[in-house]
Parts: sequence; C-alpha cells; structure tokens
Amino acid sequence: MFPTIFSLALRGLNQHTSQGSGILCLAIVGGAILPLLQGFLADSAGVQMSFILPIFCFVFIAYYGLRGSKL
Repeated sequence: MFPTIFSLALRGLNQHTSQGSGILCLAIVGGAILPLLQGFLADSAGVQMSFILPIFCFVFIAYYGLRGSKL
C-alpha cells in the first residue's frame, strides 16, 4: 500500500517533490516509534487504555483525509 500512498502524495508537488518525499520517508519513523509508546502506555496504564494512542492517530488521519489535505 505504501508505494501507492507515496505516488499519490507526491503528485502535483512539482519543484517540491524532493522535499515531500523526504517528509514521507520520515513519516515511516512513526511506525517504529508509536508501537513503543503504546507498549509503554500498556505497561503503565493498562492494555485497554493504551489503545487511546492509535485512536488519536486514526482521528488525525481521518481529519487529514476529509479536510486537512484540501487547500
């Protein structure tokens, strides 16, 4: 799925394509850090409470898809 997301995200950036691709590559780090944070939350607050973190992430993704990506 990532190659499709990558291609769609860079479409229309023109002279900013290299900067946009760098930001997208940095976003991959979130996939490595967020599970660690959720594990820390699970250890300190409980497994059920740790799922608040991905809920916030999905809310942000929904916001970006519905409103944030439009100029």
